[in-house]
Amino acid sequence: MINSPKVSVLIPTYNYAYCLGETIQSVLSQSFTDFELIVIDDCSKDNTDEIMEKYIGDQRISYYKNPVNLGLVGNWNKCLSYAKGDYIKFLCADDKFRSDLLEKFVHVMEQYPNVSLVVCNKTMFGKSSVTVELPFKNLHKGIDIIYHTLNTKGWLGEPTCVMFRRSNLHLGSFKVGLIWLPDWEMWIRQLTVGDCYIIPEPLAYVRNHEQQLTKKVMKYFTNYFEEYDLSKAIKENNGYKIDKSGIDMDQVIKSHAANCATAMYKLIPRLHKKQERTIFLKALKIALAERVLFTPLINGITRTQKGPVILTIIETTPMQS
Repeated sequence: MINSPKVSVLIPTYNYAYCLGETIQSVLSQSFTDFELIVIDDCSKDNTDEIMEKYIGDQRISYYKNPVNLGLVGNWNKCLSYAKGDYIKFLCADDKFRSDLLEKFVHVMEQYPNVSLVVCNKTMFGKSSVTVELPFKNLHKGIDIIYHTLNTKGWLGEPTCVMFRRSNLHLGSFKVGLIWLPDWEMWIRQLTVGDCYIIPEPLAYVRNHEQQLTKKVMKYFTNYFEEYDLSKAIKENNGYKIDKSGIDMDQVIKSHAANCATAMYKLIPRLHKKQERTIFLKALKIALAERVLFTPLINGITRTQKGPVILTIIETTPMQS
């Protein structure tokens, strides 16, 4: 085991034996070699143990198994508890690094001591292949990136695409109660104490496949509610020390509340189901409180082109997590 590595590469895994070896190999093939690799299995039901047996003899690699399933975010935090490197680099168990990712990320961290978050573009692979470019390049103030993501979407990316400093973990770990945006929420906290550097290269490969979590989130509109709750918490200084003088938080909140109102209208055909009724009432309460009850309908009318008036419910593209 490396005693004082520069980077802790953390791979939380659950039932990813089919691609875990490829993921690990993308780390072992890095041009930058001062790292430890920690793999933590969250009670997988596949042959993860068999895959890991091939790597146990490598002194750079540590393998742990949780005695009970901690869930996605719980396992992320378990990984953090083992990390000893100066810099933290997560790698989702079904993703991969380009061979020079660590080298380029560490170079930025060493060159800019004020940077708390390094992010890169990504290439989606698997069912389809496409490169995703972030809206900014190079060095930016952390607060400016916070403002932009609040006004748009949490585009900073998955843990596979992000590096941060272990010294900033005094800000806390990932919030277990979140389902859709625990990573974005964490990145916002990191950016309250430093700047952001966006490497305009696709250094991370993110697997593009159908995910059960995403299906469930979309079905019950968890993304809309969590985005609304986060914006409210930021405005009310509930756990966040962010200078809000440069952003209209009331407008941000109304925008997310309008998404909740959109969800409410979409749920109308499913009100015969108890869970859907509960979600409907939650969305209705938000829509009334923020006075956006009819905003989705108004937006639908204003977006209608020539011809008969058609009420169109606009669906916002969800943030990837």
